[in-house]
Amino acid sequence: MSNAFDLDVWVRESRRTPFHFTLAGHVFDMPHAGELDKSILSSVNMDAPSAGDIENLLKAGLSDQWAAFDAIPVPLAALGELFRQWQRHEGIPVGESPASSDS
Repeated sequence: MSNAFDLDVWVRESRRTPFHFTLAGHVFDMPHAGELDKSILSSVNMDAPSAGDIENLLKAGLSDQWAAFDAIPVPLAALGELFRQWQRHEGIPVGESPASSDS
């Protein structure tokens, strides 16, 4: 009998409600940011995301919906707000973890 931690079970049980938003009459949805694949870590600065990092995170989150989203003109300020709302849905701002402290 194995006492190994089963990460597959943890992933299945920790799934959260996707983040939904509308733009130009289209409904888009993204997983919780914490559910993105670990490969995204090599292409973004999670502690202080730049505009390019935010775009990469949105691309990863929107996945096969990215082309439809990208075809719609969106002001940069709106992209920033979309990213903030996605973070708020996550419950933990990017760059912070539940173990973070202010001390």
